[in-house]
Amino acid sequence: MADIRPFRGLRYDQKKVNLHEVVAPPYDVISPDYQEELYRRSPYNVVRLILGREPDRYAEAVRNLAQWQGEGVLCRDERPALYCLSQTFRSLDGENVERVGFIANCRLEDFSAGVILPHEKTLSKPKEDRFRLMQASKTNLSQIFGIFSDPDRTVENVLRRVMQSDPLLAVEFENVAARLWALDEAQIVEAIISAMRGKNILIADGHHRYETALAYRDLMKLKAMTSTGQEPFNFTMMFLASMEAPGLVIFPTHRVVHHLPVFDSREFLENLREYFEVLAQSSERDLLRSLTVERELAFGLALDDGFFLIRLRNKRLLSQLVGEQVSPEVRELDVTLLHSYILEGLLGISIENQERKTNLDYVKEAAEAIGAVRNGNAQLAILMNPTRVDQVRRVACAGQTMPQKSTYFYPKLLSGLVMHPLDS
Repeated sequence: MADIRPFRGLRYDQKKVNLHEVVAPPYDVISPDYQEELYRRSPYNVVRLILGREPDRYAEAVRNLAQWQGEGVLCRDERPALYCLSQTFRSLDGENVERVGFIANCRLEDFSAGVILPHEKTLSKPKEDRFRLMQASKTNLSQIFGIFSDPDRTVENVLRRVMQSDPLLAVEFENVAARLWALDEAQIVEAIISAMRGKNILIADGHHRYETALAYRDLMKLKAMTSTGQEPFNFTMMFLASMEAPGLVIFPTHRVVHHLPVFDSREFLENLREYFEVLAQSSERDLLRSLTVERELAFGLALDDGFFLIRLRNKRLLSQLVGEQVSPEVRELDVTLLHSYILEGLLGISIENQERKTNLDYVKEAAEAIGAVRNGNAQLAILMNPTRVDQVRRVACAGQTMPQKSTYFYPKLLSGLVMHPLDS
């Protein structure tokens, strides 16, 4: 089962940089404009490692890593440690929430082993990019996010005791307060390792980077001809948190449909009525309130002629609309019904075009999705309820995967808090 280990983290020296100026979100949520802003913030911003703008950004990442370590801007911790991470933020209902977990070196396992499980499909282009960066840098520059079952909160109780001391670092970024502690006492490390024995890990975020790490491991094994299994390339850096903890939050990802060559909103609604109840809503606020009440198989629609809540008339219709060949765990997901029947079946956006985001955008804020319709940049906004953690678990444990953008675990993990060179 899960094999986790402490490691000597590579971190920014806070005497030489302001942490707020050098950390960044994960590479895959950084827009070109935001990339430029992060570049301006500091010559040492981690974006220059994870998402460079230079012609050969992989070589530039290697150069920066070497230069920053030579200047003492990045320093290696003397002792191996696990790293406790706390992130405090506001949930969708406005309440303060704290997510607590730890960062560890985790043994890479093929998905077929059933130890580390995915829940989303991946695309080849992002994996190629991350693979080239890993080959060049030989460093885990950011954490993969994994979750595990710990109903008694054994691990979190250990972490909470450590959190009574002053943190190693603290930074507030994009309305999320992050604090980090190094756990290098043998007794604490062993308590966490012991609690993790026999557990499976579900990948919450970072599927492309995990598959990249597997490919890098396989390449290094091939080059080495022999492997003891203890070489650094057999491990990857992961942030691990309990799936039962109240701080584990999934936000929805809404869909915005645009530039369809043919689209008639009235005809679209009429087609939906064959299998859905279509309920007009008086306002954006009423729509969001109504959607929140629904637990599953319901969507909010924003069109140029109003707001509508739609909900499937009968769950038994899923076999007809989605197909019996789809496993029950995946068939019953809102996103499966949306992508298979509404987007592909009614609107004609093929699965391939969905992956390429042809005629389709994914946005986090309902107001942004609705605004795209109001300002004429979109024909339709489809508002979602978030996928539930128990649904993620069922899909992963069944060996299945969800459509892309099915989950948005919030908050994202900051890049730049701790890194892990794969040389020791």
